[in-house]
Amino acid sequence: MTLPYEPDDDQAADRYINAALRSRDAEAWRLLAADSHVEQTDRVLRAMLDRIAVARVHRTAERATARSRALDGEISQAEYQRDAAEDATRATKAAHFETLVREHHRLIAAAARRLRGDDVRDELTDLVLALGSAIDAHRAAVLAGGTEPSAVDRALWARLATLDLPGDEGRTSVEELVRRHAARQDDFGRVLAGIILDAAGEDTSVPRAALLPAWKKAVAPTLDIAAKAEFAAKGKGSLATEKLRKALGHLERKGLVRRSGPADAQRLDLLDRAGLEELAGLSAL
Repeated sequence: MTLPYEPDDDQAADRYINAALRSRDAEAWRLLAADSHVEQTDRVLRAMLDRIAVARVHRTAERATARSRALDGEISQAEYQRDAAEDATRATKAAHFETLVREHHRLIAAAARRLRGDDVRDELTDLVLALGSAIDAHRAAVLAGGTEPSAVDRALWARLATLDLPGDEGRTSVEELVRRHAARQDDFGRVLAGIILDAAGEDTSVPRAALLPAWKKAVAPTLDIAAKAEFAAKGKGSLATEKLRKALGHLERKGLVRRSGPADAQRLDLLDRAGLEELAGLSAL
C-alpha cells in the first residue's frame, strides 16, 4: 500500500494528514513516516502548527476587540458573553487538535531528522564549535598574558579563521560561529547570573534545583517553538533545561560558579559574586 499522492503535492498531503489525525489509522501513519514521504509529512505538519499559531493570535485579537466593543456599548453584555462562550469552545477544540498534531509531529520530526542525518550533523557541529571555542579562549589567554604565541598557536588561530561549516545561510567560518555562540551564551549567562544572585541572596551557594523555575519562566518564552519541538523530537528532554545546562557550563568556564555535591542534590558555589553581578548588569546598581 502506498500514499495516494506524490511527495511534492503538499495540498493532497495536507488533506490526507488531516484525515489521518482524526482517524488515528496506524497504517496511514506508517506510510506517512516512510522514507519516501517523511520529510513532506514533517513539512506539512509544521505548516499546520504555523496556521494554528496564527489562528490563536487572531482569536486573541478578536477577543480584545469584542471586549472593547462591549465596554463601549457597541454590543450588549449578553452578546459578548455568548460570543466569548463560543470562542472558548472553539479554542478548546483547537487546543485538542494542536496537541494531536504536536504528538504526531514529534515522532515524524524525529524520523525526518534521522533520514537527513541531522542528529549526526548537529553533534559534529557541536564538537567543532567546542574545539573552536577552546582555541578562541586559548588565544585570548595567550594574548592577555603578553607571551609570544608559538608557531602552533598561530597555526591553530589561522585554521580557526579559514575553516567553515555549512548552514542555513550558506557556509560560515568557524570563527564567526564561535563569536555568535559566545554572544548567545553571554545572553543566557546574563539571565542565569541574575537568577543565581536572586536565589542565593547573601549565601555563598544555592541548590541547582532552585534555579529551574525562574530559568524556565525567563527563558522558555524566548525559545523558538519549532526549535523546542525539534529538540523534544530527539528524546533529550526540554530545550530550556538544555540551555540551563550549557549556561551553567559557560559560567563555570568563566570561573564564576562551581558545581558541588551529589548529582541528585547538586549545588552551585558562587566563586566570584562581583563577576556575576557584572555579567548580570547589577554592578553599577
